Amino acid sequence: MNGRPAVAPLWQLAFRAGFLAAALFGVLAMGRWLSWMLWPQTWSGSIPPSWWHAHEMIFGFAMPVVAGFLLTAVATWTNLPGTRGRRLQLLFGLWLAARLLLWLAPQWRLLAWLAEMLFMLLLGLELGQRVWARRQWRNMLFLPVLLILMLLASASYLAIGDALASTRLHYSAVWMITTFIVIIGGRVIPLFTSNRLGLKIEPLPVWLDWLAIGSVMAIGLVTALAPPAQSTGPWFPALCLATSALHCYRLGHWQGWKTLQFPLLWSMHLSYLCIPLALLGLALAGDNPAAGKNVVHLLATGAIGGMILAMMSRVSLGHTGRPLEVPGYLALAFALIMLAAVIRSVLPLAAPGMTLLWWQVSALLWIVVFIIFLYRYLPILTRPRADGKPG
Repeated sequence: MNGRPAVAPLWQLAFRAGFLAAALFGVLAMGRWLSWMLWPQTWSGSIPPSWWHAHEMIFGFAMPVVAGFLLTAVATWTNLPGTRGRRLQLLFGLWLAARLLLWLAPQWRLLAWLAEMLFMLLLGLELGQRVWARRQWRNMLFLPVLLILMLLASASYLAIGDALASTRLHYSAVWMITTFIVIIGGRVIPLFTSNRLGLKIEPLPVWLDWLAIGSVMAIGLVTALAPPAQSTGPWFPALCLATSALHCYRLGHWQGWKTLQFPLLWSMHLSYLCIPLALLGLALAGDNPAAGKNVVHLLATGAIGGMILAMMSRVSLGHTGRPLEVPGYLALAFALIMLAAVIRSVLPLAAPGMTLLWWQVSALLWIVVFIIFLYRYLPILTRPRADGKPG
């Protein structure tokens, strides 16, 4: 064998293909969205642009990161072999099939739906069988969130012609992806912070972590299921305010202000901060749908986009045997995605007459950010580990 691995590096562990797929698609999909904003007459196909953008940034961009991270992490959690080789190719082949069909052959969106469901089903099976084998019940929590995302994705296909319904479904899916961040962030942010800074960060009470997770899930479910009149009742802003305070407390406990010299750390803390800020904004938005839409984009761009960028950058180094350091241009990318979040969510409220310009600038920044990521990490994700170990 001459010491060569039987499986190409890209298919050794799920994070490689998942992170690379997400970054490439993030650039292409946002490029298409920016192109539509500049030249709307060029849009082709039967799918409304706003539906495609919302659906694909959730299920096209965020989900391969979720898959890549969870399948890599579960191999570590359970000490079982990770998903690799042909099974990994099948998994991301299904993801790719859905993306190509929705983009190039939207009239076949039933096939896109089928591929998307099979992708998430296979992800759940690969994750669930390892967790079950080791009886790690707390890691079973990912499966119901994944199931809810499958239901939301299916419902969004059915509601493709109903802008209001599909918007609520996609907003709910954003909250479910945020739930993954709340779960995973609660484990890794204090761990990474304490390890790098030599701090002792005491774990928070288990009930508080469960409350943090459950409250975000509840907001997501209410967003999808409650009638508009009920979702804007007085109890809903109160729930958002209480949840915001809870996540502020959680974040403060992790001592992020001590991480300013370490971009791989402050980027995670800053991204997580967007969750309580978005919750506060949602409470203040009240019955204003435009304000609510901008608040959701603080969550989508700042919390989800920012955390994905930070986690991909950190995990890709750690799992390829490289030092946990990033060049200055990566730190700039971390800052630029936060700037994109502010421009997309705040400036349309401050200067609504220039809303389209703010959207375009934010989209352009997003594209620049993930081009920077690809410049640094494309070689890392496609080459063997620096220390010669498998993975």
